[in-house]
Amino acid sequence: MTVPRGDRPNSQPRPESAEEADSPRPLHRFARDLVYGYGSFLFFTHPSANLLLIAATLMRPWVGLLGLLGGVSTLLFRQWLRLSLVAAGGLEVVNGILAGLLVGYFFAPDWKTVALGVCAGPFAILVSAWMGDALRQRNLPLLSGSFVLVGTALVAAGRALGLPYAVLPVPTAIEWLPVPLNELLRALGGIYLTRTPEAGALVFVALALSSRTLVMLALLAAGLSQCMLLVTNVPLAGLAGSSAVSAAIMAAIMTGGLFTTPGVRATLVALFSAGCATVVTLSLFNAFYYMALMPLSLPYLVITWLVMLTLRPERGSAWARYWVAPGLPERSMGRIRQAQARGLSPHSISLRAPFYGRWDCYQGYQGPHTHQGLWKHALDFHRLIDGQSYRGQGSELSDFHCFGQSVRSPVWGQVVSCRGDLPDNPPGEVDSLNAWGNYVLIGVGGEVCVLLAHLRQNSLTVADGAFLTPGQTVGQCGNSGRSPQPHLHLHVQDGFALGAPTRPFHLSGVCIGNRFLLDSIPEEGDSVSVPPVNEALKRSLHLQIGQRLTYATKERELTLEVDLDPLNHFALVGENGARIHLVETDNLLALFERTGPADALLDALVLAVGLTPLIDSDSEWSDAPPVALLPLPTSWKSLAWLLPGLVRVESHYRRDWEAAPQTWCQIGEHRLTLAGRSLWRCASRATLSEGGGILGFSLENGDKSLQARLIRVGFKSDTGVEGWDMTVSQAS
Repeated sequence: MTVPRGDRPNSQPRPESAEEADSPRPLHRFARDLVYGYGSFLFFTHPSANLLLIAATLMRPWVGLLGLLGGVSTLLFRQWLRLSLVAAGGLEVVNGILAGLLVGYFFAPDWKTVALGVCAGPFAILVSAWMGDALRQRNLPLLSGSFVLVGTALVAAGRALGLPYAVLPVPTAIEWLPVPLNELLRALGGIYLTRTPEAGALVFVALALSSRTLVMLALLAAGLSQCMLLVTNVPLAGLAGSSAVSAAIMAAIMTGGLFTTPGVRATLVALFSAGCATVVTLSLFNAFYYMALMPLSLPYLVITWLVMLTLRPERGSAWARYWVAPGLPERSMGRIRQAQARGLSPHSISLRAPFYGRWDCYQGYQGPHTHQGLWKHALDFHRLIDGQSYRGQGSELSDFHCFGQSVRSPVWGQVVSCRGDLPDNPPGEVDSLNAWGNYVLIGVGGEVCVLLAHLRQNSLTVADGAFLTPGQTVGQCGNSGRSPQPHLHLHVQDGFALGAPTRPFHLSGVCIGNRFLLDSIPEEGDSVSVPPVNEALKRSLHLQIGQRLTYATKERELTLEVDLDPLNHFALVGENGARIHLVETDNLLALFERTGPADALLDALVLAVGLTPLIDSDSEWSDAPPVALLPLPTSWKSLAWLLPGLVRVESHYRRDWEAAPQTWCQIGEHRLTLAGRSLWRCASRATLSEGGGILGFSLENGDKSLQARLIRVGFKSDTGVEGWDMTVSQAS
């Protein structure tokens, strides 16, 4: 909804609330940063998981307190220097915590030990800044890298000061657990330098709260590492053996869970990393023994970095899409599945249709005529009317419906090469010497190019080196080259040589029949059309920074504000901090990546309008929203929690124009599925106005119903601009 700022009749300034006027209290923000610092290199977002990690370190109180002291000194030093996050995600905090834990692990209680623990913070800040910058140049994560240097330096300083050594506790076990499980728990506790089964149990629960995939990887890695230790006669209960299991778990979690999409291949990479980390740990323990040092996190860091450096796209195309933005695996799976449903496939390039209006697919992938072998990923288009591609006798090129029609760029890119001087063939004839005929080859990045071929003689409107935008006219459909009748050839290829091997691509934002598709590979005979954009609907759904929308149900109100974060991500933000990212394109409104506290009303809005085409036609489409958006019963929530990635959501939408109220009615059906079988379902409904935006929405599940309507719109105040608020009746 576009509501310009300025003088408006009957609009009243809306006072800012105390929560809006003030940022989070410094003490609260400090405590939050400290708590979340414990799980930052594991990307834990659940507060309970991070609190469990703190509790795990406090199983040995002196060690845990020194860890807290290291974290506090890190945050205080960062504030004193007025620094923002030094390393990605504030990883200097966890490195300071780990360094403090190490001081408590090695040295007995003493005022000098406390002073040494305080030093963990400044050193963690300095080393994290240096290492973080160096590692980012190689696209490698910091993780607990600076802890290795800072921890080793602090232990050496403690020895130089003659600090009394701590008495190492006698290894304990939970009697009713078998030895391998006891040693698994001790290894998990060892990640936080508290090598007891009780501490490991708390770390295990924290893992389970955050990600079941990470739990699976931890169990597999620990099992493999323990088998290797038993074969080599290394005691599981010894420090070297337990440390090897800890390193194996961490290497598997990093290379198979947090930095990639879970799957069979990721699991195999994780197990390979776990085996390597086990060997490296034993080697480093032996090498460092004569220097009276411990390898600390070095084994898993070395393996993680080596695997990331090796499995890169430039070393093999199979790894082109292996690494993803770091995060919990379940969130990564949901994000990637939704992105693929919305046309952002990691294995296929998204193109706009190279035409306007309705065209028909003449030949598809692996078509029977020419789309075979290295050139199987290609599409041919022409136009049919009443089942025929021509009018009259079809003896002249001008008889063909597509001949002379505009051909448009399907991408942003630059013209690599083009040709437009070849004559068009008479119907039924071909030019086999110049198979592609007149063409435009567009570079889109790297050596990937898009080819538009068989264009009309002397119709090109672009030249070599020209920069193109989607929809820009490049020429006309013709009949040059190996083309018996006028048609348009489209493919994506690897390399700048004309006719190089093709690669997968898909069309986005087209309709096949009345289905609006963001990931479409038309088949022979499909009628493909580019739906016109509804400019009025597009304007009404446009959201500006600072804009407020308030929806009301019988029980409560939901006020959403449009925000732009420092990374230039637009979002709708609720009063409780719930946040959903927002993207607008020329033909689409999309909501994704909900974070923050759960809000049933916001979730219902996201389900109702999460993917909304801005087109001027009745249509249908599909989406794959995250499971967390559904108001599931406890039993189905538990199943989804236990089977991440297997339990999914499939949504199908239909939108129709209702003439009497002059609104669009958008209905969605959302199904929870397992192996294609529907387990649970609900229905959403949204009312969209070309003058008022999203007027209302609802979500129904059996006898439960949630209905909300727009009651107020406005803008928050800004420097030099007075905020205002008005009811919908005044705004309409």
